[in-house]
Amino acid sequence: MVEQVLAAVVALALGGFAIAAWWFAMFSDSDWGEAAREMLDGAFDLGRNTIAVIEPAVGSFLVFGGMLLLAQAAGFDGEDPVVLIFGVPGLVSLVVAVLGLIPVRLPGWMYPEWHEERRWRR
Repeated sequence: MVEQVLAAVVALALGGFAIAAWWFAMFSDSDWGEAAREMLDGAFDLGRNTIAVIEPAVGSFLVFGGMLLLAQAAGFDGEDPVVLIFGVPGLVSLVVAVLGLIPVRLPGWMYPEWHEERRWRR
């Protein structure tokens, strides 16, 4: 049980970090935003939709998975609605992350370059 709670805390921390890095990469011109864009363009580049789709989907998968682990550690089993509340969005996030690997062109507003250009014009 302690291992499950520790895994849940780690998943929540990693998911929170991934979502925060995605937000900075998409919507910030700060040094943090530039660092997040450089990090995602380098080692973690899985294609065109990495920042737009994969990163927030993986982050939300980790957050929902961590919450599911905490719910299971608290005694909720597979028949409780709490498991569905965290399990279904977690699985949907995982499916979206896998679909993000397909190199489909998305609308411009889903890419950090579009937001950066828009901020630059202001």
